[in-house]
Amino acid sequence: MIAIIVRSEPVHTGPDIAIGQAEFFRALPPERLERVKLLLSEKTFERQRVLYFESSPADRLWVVRRGEVRLYKSSPSGQITTLDVLGPGEIFGAVSALEQDAYPASAETVTEGSAWWLKRESFLRLLDEDPRLAVEILQIVSRRLRDAHDRLRSLAHDPAPRRVALALLRAAPNGEAQVTRRALAETAGTSVETAIRVIRRLEVAGIVSGDVGRVRILDEEILRKIAGTWTD
Repeated sequence: MIAIIVRSEPVHTGPDIAIGQAEFFRALPPERLERVKLLLSEKTFERQRVLYFESSPADRLWVVRRGEVRLYKSSPSGQITTLDVLGPGEIFGAVSALEQDAYPASAETVTEGSAWWLKRESFLRLLDEDPRLAVEILQIVSRRLRDAHDRLRSLAHDPAPRRVALALLRAAPNGEAQVTRRALAETAGTSVETAIRVIRRLEVAGIVSGDVGRVRILDEEILRKIAGTWTD
């Protein structure tokens, strides 16, 4: 089972977040949250650093505190597929820590930032103490599965410009993001060359601008129309 699956619009709640605002942890009663804080460790990271590889031991539940993390899978031929891009307050590795011995996908940092992690044993103990917390996990996974279904349908039927536009909107929910053309292509399910051609057309039209490793949305209304997400 894939632990974390792509959503249409990942939640980005700002440059930093308190653990009590994060997925799963916000469901903890205040007194239990205070105890859990003592069990958390934090890892700071630079951009494009691997946190763990696919098939490595699933011994931790992770939550992004600051920055962005992407989950991806590699095919035997070396093709990379981005499964998800996560922002502050979003957890990953939850299903793996719950029922698997190894992570089914790799996790790599997109930007500089930091992430908390909780030992698998501590996470499972929390679920044993309060079964209602399992409902929180199920809701998170269910929401991501629904969004994954929408994305798979898009990959099967939507033309490349629409998929690239959606990838740009996901990558830069605040109008600007550090993201490579390769990462956008992987998210859009297209080749790097195709993604570059589409982005160049958008740049010529004045819809986006960018340089190496960065993109800025100049006309979100038009980009949303291209992506098919515009509502009056």
